[in-house]
Order: sequence, then structure tokens, then C-alpha cells
Amino acid sequence: MKPSLVEIRAKDTLWILALAILSIAIVPTVVSAQGPAQVGLVVQFGDGRVETRCISFEGDQIGGDALLAQSGLEVLVDPSSGMGITVCRIEDEGCDHPAEHCFCQCMGGGQCVYWNYFYREPGADKWTYSALGAALRKAQPGAVEAWVWGNGKNPPEEDLTFETICALPTATATPPAETETATSVPTASPTPLPPASTPQPTTLVVASPEPTATVQPEAITAAIEPTEAPAEEADPGLGDYWPFGLMVVVLLGVGVLIWVRQA
Repeated sequence: MKPSLVEIRAKDTLWILALAILSIAIVPTVVSAQGPAQVGLVVQFGDGRVETRCISFEGDQIGGDALLAQSGLEVLVDPSSGMGITVCRIEDEGCDHPAEHCFCQCMGGGQCVYWNYFYREPGADKWTYSALGAALRKAQPGAVEAWVWGNGKNPPEEDLTFETICALPTATATPPAETETATSVPTASPTPLPPASTPQPTTLVVASPEPTATVQPEAITAAIEPTEAPAEEADPGLGDYWPFGLMVVVLLGVGVLIWVRQA
């Protein structure tokens, strides 16, 4: 017996309700499974020592100054720079502004060394010298930011990728409890991987904007000129919105199905 038009429309309505409920149930699950966004941070000191951090944050991007503030490192900055802030010292490496000029090691006739700023966009295989200061540059999830004490011509190693810095921790099995416990003997702990958790936030140390020494502007400009043209800032990614697009496609497909059946 051929079904009536009322029965066909009733079945179509049930299909729409079922697909709508399924879409509403799937989208929050996928979004919540993504977790907080992360950006890698590399700090390379003059003696070759390298420290890395994996910083978690909420939102689509994070400023370079906020990234430093969450690193757990002591950072001294000069806020009077036209680029937002200038990083004068990280931990014990750099210049003690305002007692010293923020570019205290670029004021003589020798080699100019300072804290130079590099970055890698998500998926990039090379470092790029940043033409923006820490307060103006915005990092996207999956990017890596780096501060190197040097002359601006030597970026960090290329193997310091986001995947290396923000590697997921490996789960370890818990050994079964023993009925009789003997005197425990301490064993050597394995060398830890770079920290994958967010360190305790610290506040950037903002120095007085009044310098006590003068420096020729043209000397600083020549010293900090990037060796590679900086890439354009990437637009915020749309990866977080694909579940909503999927829901729209499903609903459009249902609408087309109803229109074909009623035609």
C-alpha cells in the first residue's frame, strides 16, 4: 500500500528531529575534547643553555608579553619602546635597565648582542625574525615563540618544534601493591622532558622609562635589523569552527532530501 503524503511528511519530520539532536550532541563533545590552546616558548641564553615552556591559554591567540609573563622566568622590560615593550633582561642575562640602557651591549664599536625575537607559525619548518615587539605580536595555537641572546643572526635549532615542546605525556602503568614492603631503596630518576604544563605565572618587571645612558639611534637600528624578512601575521585559524560547519551541512542535506520527496 502506497504511503500517504501525511505519513511521508511525518517520517521526514522524525528524520529532522533525530539529525538535529545528533548534531547538538556531537558539537559540544568535539569542541570540549580539543582542550585549551597551547603555544611553545624557547629561551636561549648566551652560554648555549636552552629552556622551553608549553604555555596553555584560553582564546584564539596570545600576546608575546603575556606568554613571557606566564613562563615562570624573571623578565625585565622597558615599556617606553615604540614597539610596546623592549625585553632588556631574562633571568640573569641582559641589561639592568634603567641603571643600564636596554641595549647596553650595543653601544660600543664591538659586536651588538641583545634579546632578539623569533617565531614559527603552526606547521612552519623555519624560524622567522619578528619585526614586532612582544606586546604587539600575537601567537596562534600551535606556534612557537623564541628569545635568543645574540646578534639576531642565529635562530634556535630547527628541531625545537611545537610537537617537541608540547609533547603529550606518556601514560605509565601503576605497579601492583605488595603485601610485604621491604626497605625502599631510592633509584635514579630519568631525565625529564621539557615541561608540558603551564608554569606558575609571573609578572613582567617593568623598568622605569627614564634611561640613564644615551645611544645613537642609527647604531641600534643597524644592529637589530632582521636578517630575514618577517612573514605576514597569520589570521586566526578557523579550525575551532569546523563542527558548526558540519552541522550546517547536515541540516542543508536534510532540507534537500525533504524538497526532493515533496517534488
